[in-house]
Amino acid sequence: MKNIKLIILLLFIFFIIISCIKPSEDIKEINLINLIKDFLDKLNEIKDNPEEELKFYKNLMTDYQAILAFYKNTEIFIKSSEAIPNKNDFMYTLDNNKFITIKPIYITFKKKESIYSLDNKTWYLNESDPIKEIEGIKNDYYFNTKITDNYLYINYSMSFGVGRAPKIMKSVKNKKIVTLKKGMVFASYIKENETNDLSKEILYIPANTILSGKLNIDGNIVNTKLNNDNFCIKSLQDIFIYIKKKLFSLSFDKKKWNINILSFDINPKFEVKVIEDNHIFFDISVSVNHLKDDISFSIIKLLLQNM
Repeated sequence: MKNIKLIILLLFIFFIIISCIKPSEDIKEINLINLIKDFLDKLNEIKDNPEEELKFYKNLMTDYQAILAFYKNTEIFIKSSEAIPNKNDFMYTLDNNKFITIKPIYITFKKKESIYSLDNKTWYLNESDPIKEIEGIKNDYYFNTKITDNYLYINYSMSFGVGRAPKIMKSVKNKKIVTLKKGMVFASYIKENETNDLSKEILYIPANTILSGKLNIDGNIVNTKLNNDNFCIKSLQDIFIYIKKKLFSLSFDKKKWNINILSFDINPKFEVKVIEDNHIFFDISVSVNHLKDDISFSIIKLLLQNM
């Protein structure tokens, strides 16, 4: 499905699009794994206080400024535990980085925006924006974190329900409803594969549907693997990210901050398919390389393919 492919592509481009901003000498440098641990521990602390949670996100988006350092050979391990869902939730985590639905869900795209419904009558925008005070999906989470040397371990549980302040969309009309079944494909790097277009259809996902997948990123910047137990991210070189409000810059030596976007070569392969009537599987593999003395037009090609 073209919309999913574009979303995945933009997620990767987000990490490499370079702003022209450069940090001053007095900007604090923070080890990324320490920041993540502090961030998740803070979320645990305020999770039952919606006003404080909203304030925290707003401040992060509007006032935060620092240099985040992802030092070479630092590793982050992420795994899930089975959550205890709330009465009105529609999905929650299982062990081994899997999710399961507990209520039927309808999903479609409207003007390139992902929207969902629990009854095919009231539709919600699948978006959360603290600045606009929109919460499309509520996440009841808990994180257990630990740092040992240059390793960060994260164990999480989550359950999801309709957001506390969702943007309600107009009813969807004149679209065929298709029920999830084995063999469906929603995105594929293989051009010959026939895919379902959710801009023209409504997908009905029954209760007790499992979502799982694998994510592999290789190259000379980071190495990422998702298997049945752990999601592991490893830095292959020092990476410095300067964040100032909504702007950011990237450097590998804290000296050069205006890295050319065309010096990155990206080759993504991905599929979203139904491997059983009740099992959606995401299969994502991406090669990301920084070409120090060369340029690549891979990003431009990917953008043109998805326009």
